[in-house]
Amino acid sequence: MLEAIFLALVFQSGCRPGDVVDVNRGRDYTLNICGVGVVALRGVEPPLATAQGLPANIGRTPPGVDPNLPNSGEVLGDKDIGPQALQFLRELFMGKRVTIAEDGWRIGDPGGRRYVYAFLPDKTVVNAELIRRGYGYADRQGSHPRRDAFIAIEESARRQKLGVWAR
Repeated sequence: MLEAIFLALVFQSGCRPGDVVDVNRGRDYTLNICGVGVVALRGVEPPLATAQGLPANIGRTPPGVDPNLPNSGEVLGDKDIGPQALQFLRELFMGKRVTIAEDGWRIGDPGGRRYVYAFLPDKTVVNAELIRRGYGYADRQGSHPRRDAFIAIEESARRQKLGVWAR
């Protein structure tokens, strides 16, 4: 019975289950996926602007984190590349079906949002692609299975001066 109601709602909304219907950014990049709801991309932190009412991280650096590297919420050189990042995500995702995988480390947050890795049909890991293009930082605050790989991808983007790393 619940499955029938769910399917009726999906078809009434005009989207296919698994299709991305919206992208956003705040403290995380988020996707609204038909039949799934809003999920946050795991392991990638968007550079945020304090002008948008989202404070930069201030205070102590967590243990094991290099204080000279950007942390969640920082804008390198006062450059907010959020609009370009959202445009990239919209072009990459809108109307496309994605596969998501939870890593079991940060299943949700107090708001109930799930954290996932998102894969395109060609197996592109979107979380890593954002970092590769300089549209986000590798999450250094926690531990997750792709942390070291994401940090290496970020270091490459920094060397190539892509996105937020461009001068």
